[in-house]
Amino acid sequence: MYTKPQEVCISVRNKPVGVLLEKRVLVREGYEPLIERGFGEKRDEGLVLSLYEAAYLLEREKIRIVKNGNPLDLTAFLAYAEEKIPEFLVRYAVFKDLRNRGYVVKTGFKFGTHFRVYPRGKKPGEAHTKYVVQVIPEEQKIEAQDLSRMVRLARAIKTELVLALVDAENDVVYYKVERLNL
Repeated sequence: MYTKPQEVCISVRNKPVGVLLEKRVLVREGYEPLIERGFGEKRDEGLVLSLYEAAYLLEREKIRIVKNGNPLDLTAFLAYAEEKIPEFLVRYAVFKDLRNRGYVVKTGFKFGTHFRVYPRGKKPGEAHTKYVVQVIPEEQKIEAQDLSRMVRLARAIKTELVLALVDAENDVVYYKVERLNL
């Protein structure tokens, strides 16, 4: 029976190997330490990582990533992700900053934002999302009605809205936005 090359690649140099599948990375074995640190989503076929999680782990040399059986370095992976997700690099700057601060960060698509963030030391299943984060490049304008929509949505799901402004040097400044009842 023929097995595709990317399915043969399980681990290299004792690091889990992820297979790049469009907008996610699948790790089939050796992913238990990643789950303990709040990465990915466990499924029957293995651990599924977002492109943000995969980039972070690849940058820290915690995993290796292959595409069509060929290894990808960080530069190639980031170029691929930027093609697949608009403003990936700007959003990744925020993801990386939050992870470095000790937060577990997940994509926030189902919450209408870029990311959802769990309290420090907690991961999904252990606590409710604490923040929803919208990433905004510093040159981008935001309409008042969009801001109002984000605040209402965050409040409806019992989280706090955070705007993450990213400048040209990828420095991030966070603003907590809430509705004030007078």
